Amino acid sequence: MATEDRRNVELPASQAKPEGSHAPGGRRPTVELLAIFRRETEDVLGRLFAVIDDELFKRSNSESLTQQTLFFEAMRRIRMESAALRASFHQGVEAAFEAFLKGAAQDSRRAAPGEVRPVDMGDLALVENERLEEEVAVAAMAEKGDSLFQSQLFGLNQRLAVLAGRDTLETKDNPFGPRAVCEAFAAAVRPLRLDLTVKLLIFKLFDQVVLRALGGVYEALNECLIGAGVLPALPKKIKRGHTAGRPSPEAGEGVDDDPGAYLEVFQGLRRLLEGWRAHMGLASGGASADPPGPALATEEVLGILSALQASREGAPDAEGLKAVIARRGPDAQPGEARALARADEDIIDMVALIFDFILEDHDLPDAVKGLIARLQIPVVKVAILEKSFFARKNHPVRLLLNALAQAGAGLDPVEGGIDSPVFKKIETIVNRILDEFDQNVELFSDLLDEFMAFMDKEIQRSRVAEERTRQVTQSKEQLRLAKRKIAYEIAIRLQNKGIPAPVRSFLYNTWKDVLVLAYLRRDKQPAEWENALTVMDKLLWTVTPPADAAARKAIIQVIPKLLKAIRAGLESISLDPQAVANALKDLEASHVACLSLRPAEAPVEERAVEIRDPELAQAIEDIQSNLPDIENLTVSDLAAEPKPSDGGEPGFLVEDEHMFRARELPIGAWVEFDEGHKRVRGKLSWKSQVTSTYVFVNRKGAKALEISLNALAAKFAAGQARILEEAAAPLMDRAFGALLAKLRGPVVKPA
Repeated sequence: MATEDRRNVELPASQAKPEGSHAPGGRRPTVELLAIFRRETEDVLGRLFAVIDDELFKRSNSESLTQQTLFFEAMRRIRMESAALRASFHQGVEAAFEAFLKGAAQDSRRAAPGEVRPVDMGDLALVENERLEEEVAVAAMAEKGDSLFQSQLFGLNQRLAVLAGRDTLETKDNPFGPRAVCEAFAAAVRPLRLDLTVKLLIFKLFDQVVLRALGGVYEALNECLIGAGVLPALPKKIKRGHTAGRPSPEAGEGVDDDPGAYLEVFQGLRRLLEGWRAHMGLASGGASADPPGPALATEEVLGILSALQASREGAPDAEGLKAVIARRGPDAQPGEARALARADEDIIDMVALIFDFILEDHDLPDAVKGLIARLQIPVVKVAILEKSFFARKNHPVRLLLNALAQAGAGLDPVEGGIDSPVFKKIETIVNRILDEFDQNVELFSDLLDEFMAFMDKEIQRSRVAEERTRQVTQSKEQLRLAKRKIAYEIAIRLQNKGIPAPVRSFLYNTWKDVLVLAYLRRDKQPAEWENALTVMDKLLWTVTPPADAAARKAIIQVIPKLLKAIRAGLESISLDPQAVANALKDLEASHVACLSLRPAEAPVEERAVEIRDPELAQAIEDIQSNLPDIENLTVSDLAAEPKPSDGGEPGFLVEDEHMFRARELPIGAWVEFDEGHKRVRGKLSWKSQVTSTYVFVNRKGAKALEISLNALAAKFAAGQARILEEAAAPLMDRAFGALLAKLRGPVVKPA
């Protein structure tokens, strides 16, 4: 299928208005939602295609001629089709949104967009291998997005449901959700005649660049709906759906509400645990091997665990916990122990391994890990009560632990942000579990709802602060660039010219403010900028000794109008009237001195003048150091930060893996910095496309660090910065993955 016909597609804004879907107050922000989605994704799509181009170019340098041809042709085609792909992507999202507003029923016989249904061997014969590979990649991306943005999607799902007049909306049916976005991109790419290897690479880069940046998009959509009066205050209860079933469920994989599937996962884990014990040389019965008397009933074990939980003693290691339970059995005599049922013992061991991973996790601050570690005994109780804990990714306990960890990941890595509202809320949730949880697992669902509603408000407040931080930083950068531009304009005009010191001082310290203001307004009022430069040129001409009588007469005729224009410029920046009068008086004196010189006389001897603005002074110094090559400077040269000569910020680095990581770091990524005496965590909030300045904010949205691209790459290279890649992935998913990896080996038997 050719894509050329899509290049000039105009995407009309949706006007669909299904009955019963009006927002409170009569405003229905459907057009705004599409506009916000397009605006928030345009820049990130641009970065995506730049990354794709770089990666394909890099791979086209392969030693294999076949690989060279494959990737070079793919690079050429993507360059040709990038505009069409972006248009098709937006068109796909718009179509999904329109279908959602019209209430189009999902075909129950078809998998949802991007969803891979369980298939048997007969089905596989009917599906093309390449298409299946694509669908698996899209489904994996969508599932990751669902996990990454639970808190943002929580509010967006409910508000879109109200907008469309529905009772509920699950994430998989959200027209802006990760599944819909991934499927829209896959649908745009699918018609291109690209090798499967290239398509899968493109999907991987889409995951890294676009998918991980969707958090800000969802926050903006939520803000739009709140501003339109759509569910400003979220209801307490979260509607949770189930993860799609899979043909061969494993621990940690989502399965349908099928007790048989849960039991299959649990028994599979027990078999792996038994094999691991054998490799490690551990007794099958652990601490309770061959004790006298019958094994403790599950209810007895739960009762002992509840007593330990109420005592707040904390959980010892697995062997210690099993030993404590065995000794506290109701019929146990002093110095004796009761046996534990093998299933209960296995659960204690597996939960202990999961919490070992949590306690070793480098992305969680120690204070947060300490709080979560206190939940080990309640989690053991849940796992005994509900074997689905091991099989369901959307089990309320796992979702709550994920939410607590994700919220805590951005807190201070040393103190854990113990004074922050987020830390105190986590502490409150943990204490309520310890105080209130007996055997009613529904408590975790209620606490999850409460915590997600709390975080939704925190995210909204943080986003407002973050936007202010971004605006302030952008304004400072614009001012800094303006001063460097003004420094260039003044320096190029003063080069090798004997201009009187009072005039140079006037340009550096007074007229520069007129130039800065005009430069910042140049997009809306270009004539103002050109006029300010013209006045400066005329002033320099009028203080240059005239070549002859005619030139002297021309200067005399221009001076009155020139001084009038200068006065108007100074008044436009609200300069004090006395300062205006003093400036004009100094200029008049310079004019008199200049006009009294004969043409053959030498120019006025230059003397140094003070430049009172430090930023301008530094810019002038940097630019003058490039003379006489100043005429070869480009806009990029003017925008670039000065390269220090004595151990300051590092200069330009070679394009290596560290520079690539820094350049492609997505908006929203969390990074931990080693600042010598302390560690700082920040979320990338803004990247300047002009100066390559990166701004990181803390959990509250306040600026945590401002750093250049070069300096960031240098910190990566020196090990002084690390991306918290795991912080975005759900904690319990990683913990279960670690559990499986540990049980499957390879393991080394202790000596």
